[in-house]
Amino acid sequence: MDARATTGAARAPGHAEVLAGIALLSFLVARFLPVLSLPYTCPVKGTFGIPCATCGMTHAFVALAHGEVRRAVAASPLGALLAGAAWAAVPLDLLRLALGRPLPSPSTRALRWAGGLGLAALLANWAWLVAHRG
Repeated sequence: MDARATTGAARAPGHAEVLAGIALLSFLVARFLPVLSLPYTCPVKGTFGIPCATCGMTHAFVALAHGEVRRAVAASPLGALLAGAAWAAVPLDLLRLALGRPLPSPSTRALRWAGGLGLAALLANWAWLVAHRG
């Protein structure tokens, strides 16, 4: 038996805690660092003249971190949704840890649905970006 299990020692952070840490870090970077001033052009947009499926996500994260929801959605609807969901997951994970609750274990079917919805959302975001910036 593991010594930590019998002594009550703290366990190593799991995937949820690592992802919550990354989400928190993404908020802090988007809020406090001048990431939009970096000289970068999307290779797809630079080569083909159309935005890629993830174009505008950095702008969406930065706008949302500054409380500018409309500007975030205009930059990338999916980016605004991802930023909001990721940042909302941080306090939810802290609450889960404080209550000593395990992570839910989704079924294979639920994971497939989530993957399909994610792909559909990415394609819808791309279509929206092309239609509005093409």
